[in-house]
Amino acid sequence: MRNPNSPFIQKMHQAGVMPIFYHPDERTCLKLLETAYEGGIRVIELVNRGDQAPLIFPALQRMAETLPGLSLGVGTIYHPWQAEEFIDMGAEFIVAPVMNPKLGEYCKKLDIPWVPGCGTVSEVFEATELGAELVKIYPANILSPGFVPAVHAVLPKVEIIPTGGVEPSLESIKPWFDAGVLCVGMGSQLMRKDWIAAGEFAKISKSIESVIAWINQIKK
Repeated sequence: MRNPNSPFIQKMHQAGVMPIFYHPDERTCLKLLETAYEGGIRVIELVNRGDQAPLIFPALQRMAETLPGLSLGVGTIYHPWQAEEFIDMGAEFIVAPVMNPKLGEYCKKLDIPWVPGCGTVSEVFEATELGAELVKIYPANILSPGFVPAVHAVLPKVEIIPTGGVEPSLESIKPWFDAGVLCVGMGSQLMRKDWIAAGEFAKISKSIESVIAWINQIKK
């Protein structure tokens, strides 16, 4: 952990993995949130990729408030007006797939943690200049774990979360933590669509438990 004095970084470090999900059905989203929490997750990102996301978020926020230690944020945010909508509803942090300076300036003004998507060292640097403590390298499967030490060689204090292509297996996770990431983000590979469609939430919980156990093992 490169910035131990930041509460947000401490939370992300303790979490180890951040599930990223969206489903157009509110009850399914609530079940996924509950399942993730029961599996040990304490940081979750709702993806703003459907018309229902802003309508579903308040229900998720109400549930999150009843789950001690859980932080709920929103991702796939490109512009300040999108961030404003979710922040007004209680989003604790904002995640973006791109590095939009206007979004960074907006979140910095409100003192809301902002995790921009970056694919170059220059983008990572610009993000840190705008107050980002944690950056998302995306797509991670293209950039690879070798990108992490290259960033840290010139920007040693920035924290990194890879997203896109990180699989729920020790073989996939370990190289990222060995390279120096703070945590990892996982989407449909962790919360598989076929499991959701079949209502097999126990499998999702078991997958989450395995990922958390592997991360704790690596950290030791």
